[in-house]
Amino acid sequence: MKKILTLLTVCIATLQAIQCQNMALHLDGKDNNVRTGIGFMKAPWTLEAWIKGDDTSWKETEVIFGGGEYSTYSHADNYPLVVRQGKLYSTRAGIGTQGWLDDNWHHVALTCNGKNTSLYIDGMCKAQKDTAVTIIPGAIGVSEYANEVFGGLIDEVRIWNCALTPETLRKWMYCPLNDTHTAFRNLIAYYNFDAGINDTALNWVGGGYHSYHLRNGRVAYNGNGNIAYTVPNDNKKFKEYHGTQKLFNAVSIESEWSVDRGSKENQMAKLRIITLGKELPMRLEGLTLDLSETDHLNGLSDIKVYYTGQTARSPQRDLLATYAAKKQIRITLPPKKQVQLSEGANYILVTADVKGNAKTGTKIRIKISSYTLNGENKTPRQIKPYVDQRITENSSTNSNVFRVVQWNIWHGGRHVPLQGYERIIELLKASKADIITMQEGYGFQKQIADALHYHLQTPSHDDNLCLYSHFPLEKQTSSDSFCSNPAIIRMGNGHSVLVDNCWLHYAYHPDYTGSFPDPQHDPSHWVAEDSIRPMADAQRMLDKDLAPVLQREDMPVILGGDFNSCSHLDWTAKAAPLHGDHGPVSFPTSRFLIERGYKDSFREMNPDEMARPEGTFAGIYGQLDFNRIDFLYYKGNIQAISSSIIQTAPEIDDIWASDHSAVVTTFKWNCSSIRH
Repeated sequence: MKKILTLLTVCIATLQAIQCQNMALHLDGKDNNVRTGIGFMKAPWTLEAWIKGDDTSWKETEVIFGGGEYSTYSHADNYPLVVRQGKLYSTRAGIGTQGWLDDNWHHVALTCNGKNTSLYIDGMCKAQKDTAVTIIPGAIGVSEYANEVFGGLIDEVRIWNCALTPETLRKWMYCPLNDTHTAFRNLIAYYNFDAGINDTALNWVGGGYHSYHLRNGRVAYNGNGNIAYTVPNDNKKFKEYHGTQKLFNAVSIESEWSVDRGSKENQMAKLRIITLGKELPMRLEGLTLDLSETDHLNGLSDIKVYYTGQTARSPQRDLLATYAAKKQIRITLPPKKQVQLSEGANYILVTADVKGNAKTGTKIRIKISSYTLNGENKTPRQIKPYVDQRITENSSTNSNVFRVVQWNIWHGGRHVPLQGYERIIELLKASKADIITMQEGYGFQKQIADALHYHLQTPSHDDNLCLYSHFPLEKQTSSDSFCSNPAIIRMGNGHSVLVDNCWLHYAYHPDYTGSFPDPQHDPSHWVAEDSIRPMADAQRMLDKDLAPVLQREDMPVILGGDFNSCSHLDWTAKAAPLHGDHGPVSFPTSRFLIERGYKDSFREMNPDEMARPEGTFAGIYGQLDFNRIDFLYYKGNIQAISSSIIQTAPEIDDIWASDHSAVVTTFKWNCSSIRH
């Protein structure tokens, strides 16, 4: 067995106190599962890191860069850089070193310029081949299997969408990156682990949706093994920066969450400023907010700016300024309110109040267009998600509307091992949903119900399906309790809605191997199995579970579930570039539901599949970005008035707690036709 001095283990609280110390990531060689979520990378690209094995007793394969979950593709390498039989090796390129790796620190790198792939150790090219490969660097220290976990230390992980030259590699391998690097704009991910890891580690160049912040977990998600942690780095070759504070980068990150009329201090945007060094710290002296793309500014009030510390989830809120809403807001902070920046990340939060009489449907956009450091105006990098914020309503202010959330929580939230439960509950509370259709509760459903104070219907407290309601539930008979969980809900206004919380069987081919967007895949096989498995579940659900209890033809019915099948409304000829160049693809389950009179609430509200291509599975993996398999279908005398797919947590710039995105739809009653 490999050994490492466990005395080096440092708890997260200690790490925060010494976060500027040079730290490295320790992987136990057993069960650690540290994922970037980065998807396909076509040449050119570069992977680099410092590594140190626990000893020289290497397993058959120990992964440095791997694909992670759902990364088995015919056209991409999910083992781009590994230690195989003690030697550095690139699987798809088929190149490796001759010498045996010892247990000292070594800088390793793999580059591909579109013509050849090169393997480096300590800045020297050790192997090269005339080939170009597409890679998936979706995880660090692991691919998908526990017996391949790297055992030892990893630090200064850098992922680029360009091929660095040998000279550039050698120049920068011994020191931290900064914005003078010739390829700085090509940097996709940078992890130095100096602020610890806990359940996440910051990607210094990421922000917002698909930030590629590291997710820390276990291969055996329901096990009790240790998650990865950080230890002091004893690499004498690597020289940390000490000196006058420098700016690394600044990113303006906008929220994708819609906000309700009458709501207060809604998160609208964050400015994340990252610095190097502690001497002569810089000061944030002001910033400019741009509200010019907001439709009706008179619906907003009290635009507030806070300093919120060094982590996305910090509870700290130091009020810096309050302003009325206008198209451009230039904020100049008085000396006592200026923010002295700490080394590492610093967060500035912008919130807004929404008036009770604000017009619903109004688009809101608040972006941080500039900021001032030490008297110099600077422009942050802008990251715009697909979703524009909208002003909405909820049942507490309008009894004629109600909100439904559909969410698969990924094995009971166990994949965020330290805070998964808390993050799921936090998101559900923030949604202000009246009804929640949920899959993969698996023992967590009662905790959610207790935290929300909602009614719960589930076959058992260890089961798959869980249906929550702010209003009383009347259970209905199910033909298959694993797949269908129907209930009639008597809403607050006295009207009833029939809801089925469902999960449909997925096709075995391609299953969840990750081959959804694979150009080598023939979707006709998928469609054929789709017509047998999820289609059969959907038909049984409608005919056996719902039809017998429909009280009248126009009674509202909502189907919320993980359908494990995509939609023909997404996989069109126009959208083929998003789906491995496949399209149109006629998925039978989605066509069946449309033919039976159901509306796809998200696509109804967002009809352009290219303008709004969001997926729900699996939004945390870049290669699976545009696969929508979670739906809120409906029919009857209700109408969808807004629908969105949520892929970022309430706290901006934080990791998502599931491998499924959430679907949020707000409905209104067609009051003129309602019958009790």
